[in-house]
Amino acid sequence: MPKTLTLLLMSGSAENEDAEFATKLSSAALEKGHRVQIYLFGNAVNLSKKEFPIEGDLHIAPMLIEHIEPTKSFTRIAELCREGADISTCHTNEHARGIESREYIDGVKWGDVGGTFTKYLLGSDVLLSISH
Repeated sequence: MPKTLTLLLMSGSAENEDAEFATKLSSAALEKGHRVQIYLFGNAVNLSKKEFPIEGDLHIAPMLIEHIEPTKSFTRIAELCREGADISTCHTNEHARGIESREYIDGVKWGDVGGTFTKYLLGSDVLLSISH
């Protein structure tokens, strides 16, 4: 019988491997026929938005860019939404980071702790909180 996995992700992709782990775990759960709910909180709200390319001098060494680029989670978040994951973000955390008005990745939804995250918790079989 399928179960519902809920992830509370609080780290962005450039901070550590938390986002990479969360997206890979979610993909594996979906492949097994389980439901996946992800609530993006804290710096993870940055993963909810379409990538905003920075042009010009990045002030970062090319070797570091090569290290960071594969850990970006924008594409994986979009793929999870297409595969059926229910992904929402905390608008309060978005507002605090000045990104609330930026466009969401297709499939990611506006959310809040009191409504969205509570709904996730009530319908969850397993809850994992992933952060540093």
